[in-house]
Amino acid sequence: MKQLLLLLALALTAFSYESIAKYKIKYGGFITIGEAEARLVINGDSYETVVSAKATGMAGALSFHRAESYTSKGKIIDKRLVPESLEMRSTTDKKSYYFGAFPDHENEQATMIKERCTEGVCKYESTVINGENFSHDDILTLYHNLLNDFVASGAKSIEKRALGSKKAVEVVVPEGKQLKTAKKLFDDKAGVYLLVLLNQEIFTSEKGRLFINLDSKDGVVTKAVLQDTVLFGDITGELEKKIVNP
Repeated sequence: MKQLLLLLALALTAFSYESIAKYKIKYGGFITIGEAEARLVINGDSYETVVSAKATGMAGALSFHRAESYTSKGKIIDKRLVPESLEMRSTTDKKSYYFGAFPDHENEQATMIKERCTEGVCKYESTVINGENFSHDDILTLYHNLLNDFVASGAKSIEKRALGSKKAVEVVVPEGKQLKTAKKLFDDKAGVYLLVLLNQEIFTSEKGRLFINLDSKDGVVTKAVLQDTVLFGDITGELEKKIVNP
């Protein structure tokens, strides 16, 4: 479910006062296994972005009704989202997990908090990271800032790393065989095609290849396909509803 949540963070690329996007998650192109919602709210020089998802149907039963959410809060500086906190919560019928990251941008370090609970018994862990493990982006702001940088640069590819990750995420303009693959996945529909090379352990895709189709008018993802995931094959997020308030 983590990979579904984070690929839908890409829905928050529109730099508006409020963006809401709702998705159906499918595997094999036709079997629905979950629902997700992505939201970005801007108030003055502050932002809050929330991505949440839950497994449904048989997938819900098999995962003990798994649900997850990510919330990033912070400031807007030079049109960039600068996080002050990232909190992730995951729950099932029997277990819960909390993860919090609180960056200190001036000193380039972050406090990381984890709490795992199983049937009421909890374990707590707190660490401080710095150096090569520190980044000014968390996993949600990474995509927003990365795609904005990518569009502004006019480059064919660009990469960045998220807080706590040792590997970078790369965005590429698909060409040749990759472009043919994208057109096939998106039924040759209009939009801006991009290929995201994830390179992160949280993604079960063996190659970590995420194809996305952006609405050229507002930057909201209309469809995303994570290829070759373990057990599921291709996983697809398809836009059901969006609200963009400028």
